[in-house]
Amino acid sequence: MFHAVSAYCNAGFSTLSQSIYETGFRFNYTLQLIIVATFVLGGLGFPIVVNITSYLKHKVLYFLRFNSKIKNHKPWMLNINSRITLVTTLSLTATAFVFFLILEYNNTLAEHSLYGKLVNALFGAATPRTAGFNSVDMTALAFPTIMITFLLMWIGASPASTGGGIKTSTFAIATLNILSLAKGKQRIEIFRREIADISVKRAFATIALSLIIIGFGVILITIFDPEKGLLNIAFECFSAYSTVGLSLGITGSLSTASKLVVIVVMFVGRVSMLSIIVAIFKKIKHKNYRYPSEEITIN
Repeated sequence: MFHAVSAYCNAGFSTLSQSIYETGFRFNYTLQLIIVATFVLGGLGFPIVVNITSYLKHKVLYFLRFNSKIKNHKPWMLNINSRITLVTTLSLTATAFVFFLILEYNNTLAEHSLYGKLVNALFGAATPRTAGFNSVDMTALAFPTIMITFLLMWIGASPASTGGGIKTSTFAIATLNILSLAKGKQRIEIFRREIADISVKRAFATIALSLIIIGFGVILITIFDPEKGLLNIAFECFSAYSTVGLSLGITGSLSTASKLVVIVVMFVGRVSMLSIIVAIFKKIKHKNYRYPSEEITIN
């Protein structure tokens, strides 16, 4: 029950001292698959799950012809948020799965059978996106795997979900914006829809603020605990900002000041720095004028 709740809420807490890597559990591949399905479902976001449920329900009714009127209507389509979230989640998981399997095949996955390697690679690809469980020894991960884990932790789960991070939609919008600029397009178009400018602005504000908070966290902990090493400290801050819960083993030995920094980073990461700024700054009234626009040299 504890692991079911913890997995769905992307908490990462475990009653086992070494999480799923605990002896007697690390080879329980069925348990690992169930946990993966649970925290991925929790990380998709409640609106996305409702939309998918409605879509599947309509498909089933259409297939079984329970309602004759359904045949005359176009099947329920997934909205733009659901499509972007699902495509981004599947793309990130599939890419991370391949890299994790290749990089850790003869390292942390060496003790497993081929089926076990596949399951653990999937677990390792999905858990950094705020789930927080680990089925391998985190301190033994290869350096490239740690770098990929940095990126996955930073991106995190989806909006309106139980997970943290900058969110998959933010990462997707930033990526689509880069592709649009490369193609010389002035707007972002996806699935026959145009992304609103306000969404693009929020995405890049979220990205910039997240890096600023994480950067300050790394600087402060480096000052308070310089002996912990930059890689370990950076991993701790990225994990804290996205409320992942993974660590390379330094959390318990951090000084009181560093733990306070981690607490603040976790709080800001979960609430969102953009939300905090919006709450603090006084709103200005809408002005019925516009200044002449000019382009600024970027590169």
